[in-house]
Amino acid sequence: MKLGFASCLLIALVILTGCEGSYRTQVIVGTLELPSGGTGVVHVSILNPPDVQMIQVGPVGFLTFNPGVIQVTGLTGVNGFTVFGSTINNTMGWVQFVASFPGGSIRPILAAGLGVLEIPIIEMAVQAVGAVGTQTALTITAVDLFTDRVGQPIPIGPPIAGQVVIIAP
Repeated sequence: MKLGFASCLLIALVILTGCEGSYRTQVIVGTLELPSGGTGVVHVSILNPPDVQMIQVGPVGFLTFNPGVIQVTGLTGVNGFTVFGSTINNTMGWVQFVASFPGGSIRPILAAGLGVLEIPIIEMAVQAVGAVGTQTALTITAVDLFTDRVGQPIPIGPPIAGQVVIIAP
């Protein structure tokens, strides 16, 4: 009888949290529509953030894009994050970066019924260089390091890609 109760409890937990964890922390890249020649900002955000202090994409991981569609002109930290280092390669179409929350960490807002929480941490400035109708995926191939305020690694789900679409002015 105890085994049956434990099995029911396990099934209930799987249903509530999902097999992969419905509320798992992930890094998400935003989407943007730009007129040809225009400039804009794409956000890199943390979905369902725990107590995060640092994120690093590189030397293994990349944020990739089609350099015939956009060029990246800069990275800026937001919401308490600072970009401490970045490499932008507009010839090959990739970016690597290290960003941190100096002296603390971003903490999730606790509110009943809030649901999924997305907090931008980086603004990536881009310029549209492609023709109207072209688009590029913005894909993070791997997050090399993602830590809490005491430097412990935080497990995350696969990054969620974004995109930029070039539209008519």
